[in-house]
Parts: sequence; structure tokens; C-alpha cells
Amino acid sequence: MSRQESPSIRLADIAALCGGRLEGDPDAIISGLASIDRPAADRLSFLASPRHLPDRFTVPPGCLLVTETHAAAFTGNRILVADPYLAYAQVSALFAEGQGREDSRVHPNAVVGPGSVIGHRAIIGAGAVVGRDCRIGDRVVIGHNAVLEDGCEVGDGTRIESSVTLCRRSRIGRDCVLSPGVVVGASGFGYAPEGGRWTKIHQLGGVDIGDEVDIGANTTIDRGAIDDTVIGDRVKLDNQIQIAHNVRIGDDTIIAGCTAVAGSTRIGRRCRIGGRVSILDHLVIADDVVLNAGAFVASSIPEAGTWASMIPAQPASRWRRIVAMLNRLESMRNRSRGDGD
Repeated sequence: MSRQESPSIRLADIAALCGGRLEGDPDAIISGLASIDRPAADRLSFLASPRHLPDRFTVPPGCLLVTETHAAAFTGNRILVADPYLAYAQVSALFAEGQGREDSRVHPNAVVGPGSVIGHRAIIGAGAVVGRDCRIGDRVVIGHNAVLEDGCEVGDGTRIESSVTLCRRSRIGRDCVLSPGVVVGASGFGYAPEGGRWTKIHQLGGVDIGDEVDIGANTTIDRGAIDDTVIGDRVKLDNQIQIAHNVRIGDDTIIAGCTAVAGSTRIGRRCRIGGRVSILDHLVIADDVVLNAGAFVASSIPEAGTWASMIPAQPASRWRRIVAMLNRLESMRNRSRGDGD
């Protein structure tokens, strides 16, 4: 896939997209985004807080997304919005790679199996393999060396990046992003004990991923044992997450990196799960639950709220004293019970 030229977008169009009020030249051209620390004259930056504003600009940004409260901090082109960070997220789509494609392209070194249907304006990169009877929607991008096994479905506008693997009969919704190294639909970890040995339980289900789902690099989502593993609409998964077989994750939930969710657990809608959280199998977690980083979840959570279970880092000498105190609690309780008898 060839490198694209940077788009050129009028400030008036950017303001209309994010619903902001433009103060400046509506015909000024923006060709990309830049951080507030490294602005450029043709780039758009955002100011979430005045403490992030440099003392002076060597080169001022071409335009600044800023709240009305903080607008006086910058006198150049500016777009006044209620939430600059959200507006930046909306505008970033204008500059994402793959915008403006007009044709479908299958690289000569790609393989497309018999019975597969490739949508309008789709791109399939070098070394990619699309198996038999797959359905690839319009404007889909399949990156270099990605593998889609037989019977996979990918919705319109989804981006499958390099070295992603979709195992047989995986279904991906529209406008999703699967980052490099993602594996969807590998066999779940299921074994039955047999006389001190383990007999494999073959995983016969699939994976069903909703619309507008983002999946970070090297995250793995196992297929179901019988029923499917299900990821709801607009779920956001960070890098290196493990989702086991038959897990169901509700719409609009977000999960940070290195979290592991064991088999058949159900996570509700709009949950926020921090990094390195461990969730045991066959649990039910309600809607709107927040799990702080490092939490260990061993039982179901029946109602919304914030949960934590990790001692934060602190000087080692203090940590040792706290652990020693915790170890003494049981003996203190036993002595108390003895005194009360």
C-alpha cells in the first residue's frame, strides 16, 4: 500500500465536524495534527488545560482547540469547544490513514480463496491470506501478512492491520480497528481431567465482535466452546489483553492493557477496567462498574461502583510493616474471640 499525501482541510470544515465556534480564518488550511509541545503552522493542536500551554511558541499552531474559558491563552486561529480532547478525537478521523480511497486493490502477493467476496474500495496488502467463503465489506483495509481463515466476515470500514489473525468463522462488525498481532478466534483453554491427565475440549463456537470496536496490539480473544464469545458495540480493548472462551463484554466498556478475563464471565455495559486486572471465570459484573488497576476479582459484582484490591507502591520498609500487620490480624481476631468466651 503506497503512502498517502497529507489531506488539506479548511478550518471551517473542522469546526463544523466538532461543533465548535471558529475564531479566525475559515479558509486556513490544516494538513495534520500536532501536540501542544511541538506545534506547526499547518497543524491543529488542542489545549486541555492552561498548564499545558508553553511559555512561548517557537512556531504557533495553525489552530488551537480550546475551551471558551481558556481561549485568552492563545490569540491565533482557535476553535472554541466544550471538550478539546473529545474534539481532537473527532477531528483525528479526518487525518487517519486510508481516508479518501477510491479503488479496491489486492496486492499481487495476497491470496484470496474461492467463494470470498471483496467489497468496494477494499485494500488487501502484500502477503495477506483471505480463506474460502469470506465476506469483506466496503472500504476494508487488510494489512500485510494478515490471515483470515475460512468463513470470516468483516464489516464495512474496518481496518485489519498487519499480522492480525482471524480464525475460522470470526465475525467483525463495521468501523473496527484491529491492531498488529491481534488474534481472534483461537481455541479456548479447555481441558477435562482424566485419571491425572488432561483431555482437550474442542472449542466449536466462534467470536462475534460488534461495530466500532478497537482492539490493541497482541490482544487475544478465544472462540467459544459451544456458544460464541461476544464483544459488544464500541468496546475498546488495549494492548495485550486476554479474553477467554465464552466471555461476553457489554457495549461501551473499556479495558486497559494486560488484563485477563477467564472463561464464561459476563461484563456489563459501560464498565471501565484498569490495567493488569484479573477476573476469574463464570462471574457476572454489572453495568457501570469501575475496576481499578491491578484488581483481583474472585466473585461477581452485582451493582455499579468502584472496586479495588491492590496495595499501591510505597517505600519497602512501610510496605513490610503493613504486610506484617495484616498477617497479625487473624491471630488478633482469635485472641479476641478467646477473650470473649
